[in-house]
Amino acid sequence: MDRALSVAALLDPTHQVVPFHGRESEQNALTHWRDSPVPQASLLLHAPAGAGKTRLLQHFRLEHWDDDVHGRLLLIDDADRLTWQDVFEQLQDTLRHGPARTRVLLAARTTGWWWSSTRQRIADFDHEVTDLALAPTVADRAESFTLACQHFAKQLDVTAPDEPPPNIAGETVLDLHMAALAAVHGDPCDVNRTQLVRQLLQRDDGPRTGRIAEDHLAVATPDSPDPDLLARAAHRWPALRPQLDQLIADNPAIARDMARDSLRIAAEIGSYATAETLARQVFRDERFAVDAIPSMLTERLVERAQDTLERAEMYGMLSARTMLCGLRQESVEASQREVECYRELVRQDPENRPLLADALGDLGLRLINARRRDEVLAVSEEAIALWHEIALDDPETTPQLASALEQISYRYQALGQEEAAMTALSRATLLYQELAKNHPALFRADFARVAAAMARRYHVEGETQHAADSMQLSIANWRVLAQEDPRFEPELARNLVMAGTMFIDLRRAEAAGEVLREAVDLFRRLAIVNPETFRGDLAEALMRHSQALRGLSEGLNAKLTAQEAVMIWRETGDRKGLGHALLNVVQVAHDLGAAVEAVEVWRELAEKDLVWNQADLVIALAHLTEQQLRHDHDHEALRTADECLDICRRLPSQLVDFFGAKLAPALQSTARALSESDHHVRALQMSEFTVEVCRALMVKTPLTVYIAAVQQHACRLRGAERKEEARNTAHTAVVLWHMTGLDLDQQPGYADTLTVYGRLCAETRHELDNALRLTRRAVEILREVGEPEKLELALETVEALSSW
Repeated sequence: MDRALSVAALLDPTHQVVPFHGRESEQNALTHWRDSPVPQASLLLHAPAGAGKTRLLQHFRLEHWDDDVHGRLLLIDDADRLTWQDVFEQLQDTLRHGPARTRVLLAARTTGWWWSSTRQRIADFDHEVTDLALAPTVADRAESFTLACQHFAKQLDVTAPDEPPPNIAGETVLDLHMAALAAVHGDPCDVNRTQLVRQLLQRDDGPRTGRIAEDHLAVATPDSPDPDLLARAAHRWPALRPQLDQLIADNPAIARDMARDSLRIAAEIGSYATAETLARQVFRDERFAVDAIPSMLTERLVERAQDTLERAEMYGMLSARTMLCGLRQESVEASQREVECYRELVRQDPENRPLLADALGDLGLRLINARRRDEVLAVSEEAIALWHEIALDDPETTPQLASALEQISYRYQALGQEEAAMTALSRATLLYQELAKNHPALFRADFARVAAAMARRYHVEGETQHAADSMQLSIANWRVLAQEDPRFEPELARNLVMAGTMFIDLRRAEAAGEVLREAVDLFRRLAIVNPETFRGDLAEALMRHSQALRGLSEGLNAKLTAQEAVMIWRETGDRKGLGHALLNVVQVAHDLGAAVEAVEVWRELAEKDLVWNQADLVIALAHLTEQQLRHDHDHEALRTADECLDICRRLPSQLVDFFGAKLAPALQSTARALSESDHHVRALQMSEFTVEVCRALMVKTPLTVYIAAVQQHACRLRGAERKEEARNTAHTAVVLWHMTGLDLDQQPGYADTLTVYGRLCAETRHELDNALRLTRRAVEILREVGEPEKLELALETVEALSSW
């Protein structure tokens, strides 16, 4: 037989020797999926080897897809052979270049945990993710067999046979086509798949590729087969499984070089001894950390646990591994089983209560990761109650109680329950303070850490003096630690940077300058001794110090300090550090050149990894827009703003949720600059997106953050002369303030909102008496809390309303 007409070539689905036919129901399902209203959707087409997945994908692409009408289609064949990173990179490409409407069609032989992991991760790109099982063979077998015979006969220039198809056990489309090719050669259509393969291979000395190679392996059984080929063949030909087990037993290290899909197959169908052998190779290999293979192996090993304690420990490992590879729901299930095992152990012996409490804490983390927020608090509170009970019986466990309270405070915070978060953290701080007093060598560092956390919580709640006092207390303890043991100096310096950053936010520039100067001096000394470790820390401290110097009106020193940070990041070769330092120069010195270079750096980083760098590219574009407006380059600024908005619209909700806290301020500032330059269309578009970002953050940030965005949007609407809409938006902000549950007489932000609403009422002559009453209340609040600038605006508004 001519090599061009080898068995492998004739049966290769990419050559389309046999025309596509049938599969009407599957095509209808794919068309319905294509036309669904959701902007992004992914579907897995799965079936055994030889069922015709590749042919269906290609036919659907050619006959049922028009890019201009349906958007972008990404085909990923043999998806189960790819790492998550491979799939991830292709999905990033749809975000980078694709239109708003995107479809991703994957094909694979298997589903199981690799697909559960992948589908949960794809869903993070705002895709609706589904799957479709493809029947192994077509509905009209007789027609398929006849067509195959006719087209093989034409290729081989012989007469097509006229006979019915054989009834092959476990038949696929490929098996039916092999039977047709055997019939064309004049061989009997044996119902035994093994005999069919042998008949065809006797006529062919061409290369063994694709499915033919797997089938050849099944009937030829060479002494040293390719392990990947053997695993895939064993999945289709069960008789090969003992040979796969033996191959891995004879050479365990072979697992390190096997492909992902063949390792998954071996983990699933191999013997228990094979699973143990693979586990010893895979568990130590970092390449598989985010793959489902370690989880699959752990699940099998749990079955052989000797007792309840070992089973609990195995479920704990399974929970951690499933979480790492994106199996969020599965990680919850494993953690729940771990908890049940420890409950059983506690029933046997109460001394096991600490193990149960730890397991409950882990379960809380798994529930947060799986977004099952309504279940988190019940589990976390049970853990706290258990630690209280343990601590009463044994005061030596007080540190564990303090740690548990600290952790649950962060979970309350993640759920937006600010008051509960503060209460839990306060209790943890008091416990650590007492522990540090009695055992300073053991617990002073813990107390310093939670005191800083308390400072951050006070800062979020607007308790500026308490925030400053708590941070000073934290720094004092870090200083003691560093004096007693120089190994704590890096931690002291990092906490000084943290303190300085907070003081900048609290508008205490002098205090910020002092602690940041101390941090810079410490890191300079440390960087001389160990430059590889501490140059990045030094650059970060310099960036923060430059911001403090700007607050002290030392403009030139601020610029020089910021530029020194840029120079250090250039020397380290850290492009991300350089990008952040350039943006800092932009903020400190209004440097247009730095803004242009920052965009170039972040664009380069986004090309390499869009997910982790796209938000920073948005921020860089926002800053560049502002600087172009500042330097009267309005045409370029509008083009930059359009690019920024285009990326914003394509950001998946998971990225908005993750990066929103740093996106919102930059976009808000740019919206203000556009409004002040009378570019109101872009200003409103950017402001509207900022409001949506802050709305998404409501779950984990105070409601006041969202209110501030709504108020700023009202100001942008006012600038665009849409004053009635602006007034209604400002009224919404007033209503939202009343939903916070705060003491509004102590909130300058509330008074500012009343002032904005009152001014808009004056300008639209709407309910002037009520507006005057509300604005007078704003004056009273601002006098009480001491906000002179805002008080002046409120008094002006009262005067304007009174004049009517």
